[in-house]
Amino acid sequence: MIKFLESSVAYTYVIRHKVDIFLIMKNTFLILRILYPVWMIIGMFALMYIPSVFVVSENPLATTENIKNNELLFRVGILASIITQLLYIVIPILLYKVFKQTDATQAMLMLAFSLVAAPIALFGSIYDLQMLSTLDQPEIGMSHFNFKRYTLTVATIFWGLWLFPLGKLAIKSKYFPILIGYCLYAGGVGYLLSAAVKIVFPNYEMVFNISEILTIGEVIFILWFVIKGPKVLNETTES
Repeated sequence: MIKFLESSVAYTYVIRHKVDIFLIMKNTFLILRILYPVWMIIGMFALMYIPSVFVVSENPLATTENIKNNELLFRVGILASIITQLLYIVIPILLYKVFKQTDATQAMLMLAFSLVAAPIALFGSIYDLQMLSTLDQPEIGMSHFNFKRYTLTVATIFWGLWLFPLGKLAIKSKYFPILIGYCLYAGGVGYLLSAAVKIVFPNYEMVFNISEILTIGEVIFILWFVIKGPKVLNETTES
């Protein structure tokens, strides 16, 4: 009788533990479905829209004049860039929280790569702030912009590397279709190829364009995550 009660208590504990894990995963996925689109929108604004508005390639004077004419928007872009990188810390931590049950090693690799990338990219915001203090010296201001571009190139390497363990986790966990995992692999290749081209062959525009197309793989993952959502398998609570 005592053994029966002990086994019943142990079984109840195991079931409750699995249910707790399931609820934590479900709540974390819900938070991620909110944070991911926010991250993507703010990131596109900071990393794509702002440079397109202000930066005139090989023309420091025109670039600084653009900043002078709309300094507030430029400052908002700096803030958006900082928020983007802060979210790039929070989101991988949340992903680690749900994927460590699937493969702790791959989840740790994913988190480590992202935590290396974030401070590198954040450092680039310092150069943006320095540009504001050198608006009367266009050549120096443009050099600050170039320094930021170099930091983002290095960060791009880790933006690519973190997608490989994430892709493996997406496939292994079975929360997503296998194709989504391979889209993450393609995105990782795209980021790495983009960084390599910028460092070794900066004038190879065609290769750079191909690498940019491959990075759409990450966008596909985000859209699937937000619209369709991860499939939390029944086995999570039954097995």
